[in-house]
Amino acid sequence: MGFIKFLGTAGARYVVGKQLRYSAGTWIQLSGVDLLLDPGPGTLLRCRRSRPPLAPEKLDGIILTHKHLDHSTDVNIMLEVMAELGHKGRKGVLLAPRECLEGDDPVVLKYVRKYPERIETLEEGRSRDVGPIRVMPVKHRHGDAETYGVILDSPEGKIAFVVDTQFFPELVEHYIGSDLLVLNVVLLQPRSGIDHLSLPEAAELIRTVRPGLAVLTHFGMTMIRARPQELAHRLSEELGTEVIAANDGLTVEAEHWRR
Repeated sequence: MGFIKFLGTAGARYVVGKQLRYSAGTWIQLSGVDLLLDPGPGTLLRCRRSRPPLAPEKLDGIILTHKHLDHSTDVNIMLEVMAELGHKGRKGVLLAPRECLEGDDPVVLKYVRKYPERIETLEEGRSRDVGPIRVMPVKHRHGDAETYGVILDSPEGKIAFVVDTQFFPELVEHYIGSDLLVLNVVLLQPRSGIDHLSLPEAAELIRTVRPGLAVLTHFGMTMIRARPQELAHRLSEELGTEVIAANDGLTVEAEHWRR
């Protein structure tokens, strides 16, 4: 049975910089495939100190949704460790936007690209397979960063990660049919010029998508001060859908989201 483990739940520069919450990525195990989403600062450490420990050597793939530091800082060390430091040849896959790999400011160093078996770019409308898991990118609007949400279609269900983005009406359509909806909710209320979801916008997504379970994560200070667990409880009552707020280290088992 699969699971999702939130190694970190920090969003926004202040929370990440002060490490008020950890800024590590999200470990995903589905159908025996282990994936790591957005390995931000401290991901390797949080894997090693997880209880039970998570061994990066067992990873089958790493997914970057965009190049911002809170999502990509540990990608290079995680690629190297996924391949067991190169001692046993190439291993695993890296899926990332083209911007993370090319241009003047790539975040994936060239010398570590010898470690994964394959590197593939995320592109709108083009799915990628990692074993039995189909990875479907969803183009987001997040400033000038090439950013993709991801839907993982697996035998354990359809798991969607609505990562950093501004809200726009077409966003909802992409995620309909998701069994588990994970939303990066940085803001308590919308703020002009900030390309992140707010709580009311997350609520609109949940109301329309109606997943088996919704999980809020990636919190900025306004969300943390407002107590995410209490906010999630209120949303559950208002929307008639189970909503929980992630904390650092939270594990959600597949049986929790399957309808």
